[in-house]
Amino acid sequence: MKKVVLSCAFSIMAVWILVGCNNEEIMQSTSEKPTASEVLSEDSKADIFQFNDTIYKSDVAWAEKTEVTQNKKVGEIKRRSSDRDDFDNGTATKLTKGTALYSTKERNEILLVSFNGKLKKYVALGEG
Repeated sequence: MKKVVLSCAFSIMAVWILVGCNNEEIMQSTSEKPTASEVLSEDSKADIFQFNDTIYKSDVAWAEKTEVTQNKKVGEIKRRSSDRDDFDNGTATKLTKGTALYSTKERNEILLVSFNGKLKKYVALGEG
């Protein structure tokens, strides 16, 4: 009986020591939408604009293959800037002031722009 009690006591102490010596920290990470500064740091020639606090980028392969239908006008470009630290809603790197932005019927994350007589697709860059 004495051996069982001692064995249980040593087991409890061993577990207590192992748990108490654990240095592992709990890390919580959050993801946020990319900023113009982050996108332009990776690709200084990126064709982007900011609308409703979201960066939209052109020439995204999967979007180019996606069929969408122009819906209603949702906004327009207010100014052009290549300064990655001077970007806010309505700012674009390539599009000119006054360029209309259109939603699509099929995909909320795609906006359309009429550029040189053709509809160009821009994809919202999400968290990640």
